[in-house]
Amino acid sequence: MSRSANLSMSRGAALSLARLVSGIVRVKIVALALGVGGVGIFALALQVNVTAVSLVSMSLAVPIINLGRPRVVAGDFGRTGEIAGTALAILAINVGVLLLASALLGGPLILWIGQGQLDPTLLWPLVAAVILGALASSFWEGITYLSDRFDVYAKAGIASAIADMLFVAVGAWTHGLRGAIIALPAGPLVLLSSYALLLRRDRLARPVLTRLAISADQFPPLLTYSAMMFGAVALTNLGLTTARAAVLFYGGPSANGGLQTATSLSAYILAFVTTGFWGHLHARAAASGDTEEVRNELHHALDRGLLMAFTGCGLAMVLADYLLPLFFSRQFSSAAPLLIAYMPGEFCFQFLTLLISYQLTVSLRRRYLGWSITYIALLVAIALLAVPRFGAPGFVAGHVAGSALTLGLAVSLCWKKGQLNMPLILRGLIYLSILVGTAAFMLTLRDKVGAWSLLALIPFVASGALVSWQLALGLGIIRHGRTA
Repeated sequence: MSRSANLSMSRGAALSLARLVSGIVRVKIVALALGVGGVGIFALALQVNVTAVSLVSMSLAVPIINLGRPRVVAGDFGRTGEIAGTALAILAINVGVLLLASALLGGPLILWIGQGQLDPTLLWPLVAAVILGALASSFWEGITYLSDRFDVYAKAGIASAIADMLFVAVGAWTHGLRGAIIALPAGPLVLLSSYALLLRRDRLARPVLTRLAISADQFPPLLTYSAMMFGAVALTNLGLTTARAAVLFYGGPSANGGLQTATSLSAYILAFVTTGFWGHLHARAAASGDTEEVRNELHHALDRGLLMAFTGCGLAMVLADYLLPLFFSRQFSSAAPLLIAYMPGEFCFQFLTLLISYQLTVSLRRRYLGWSITYIALLVAIALLAVPRFGAPGFVAGHVAGSALTLGLAVSLCWKKGQLNMPLILRGLIYLSILVGTAAFMLTLRDKVGAWSLLALIPFVASGALVSWQLALGLGIIRHGRTA
């Protein structure tokens, strides 16, 4: 694997680990401080925050990078400044709309979130968190990738995760729900400040920031990218909501709760796989396009990403009976078969996600949008047919089939276009075959063989040891020829 790919994937894993650990600690402390009812209200406030950030930011980081990175490499900082400045102007307009909407509708919103238990003035810390989060995740993240500074992205993300954990946990512990909501802007403020401080003297970021300008010519391409990203995300969320609503309607809350264990643990694994992949490739691919050199870097990153996905999905399957009580509670232990069946499809989904991400980095937008919609359309169609009869396993069937079929289409096209080589495809098939075999073993024999089923860990412990060694090597914790 190339040294740069190794380093980026290691940094991405470190960031994902920091977010995972800090998130778990925050959840535990907030749960103890607020109780079940308080956590329910706080969770709704967080969901409103996430939704509002996505609306205000409009995924502008992607067009800033894809449109600006080639010009940065060419030394055209003036045009890049126009792209970034116009994106900042769009954000300013969105912030103005947010402030107006908050002034007019914020009171009822806070009453709805808090079920009458929250002071209306708590609207403004929530609004501040949205504004800071949108600026950080769109404008400053775009500037970071324009400068090819994934190290800054990782450092800022780790600092923000720790700050969010500390401020929200302390706020909840000392002042209850009010303190937790007041603390919400702390994480995004640290993220934004970290970007600004770490990039202020960067040789590529500084000339862009000093040439910020608004250009009418930049509005159409920026908004085209944003509309595509928003459409893909909106359709995905709508499809998942429809399928999950069917599970809730036909299977009840317990079925939907059991399914949540599989989707939640999968999200943790996906973050480890994709963060470093995106960080390594996006700046390079946006600058050069789908060239032979960039494809070589794609192969290096896929090599690591698939091994990480294989390890995470395999460990989750074999340790399902132990992970569910650890991450949730013993009441969720009956969801182990769902989690086991979900994971082979999740490996396909993560492989597919890496390929979809690459299409976006090289501005092949139709493939990005088409494959994203194909997956969610298959999932929803199969789930709506299967859930009424089988309950939550019908959703799992939709996920597995949708992921596998769309992945087959994507791999076939990528191979024909020269983006993938046959050895990499064969390694992916071997990984998937092992996962399918392990899933079949765990579903049919684990209750009969008891603890002996842990022998199925062997291939995943081996791959996990290799991944851990590679990550430590990338971070400089160990060096070639030395032991840790």
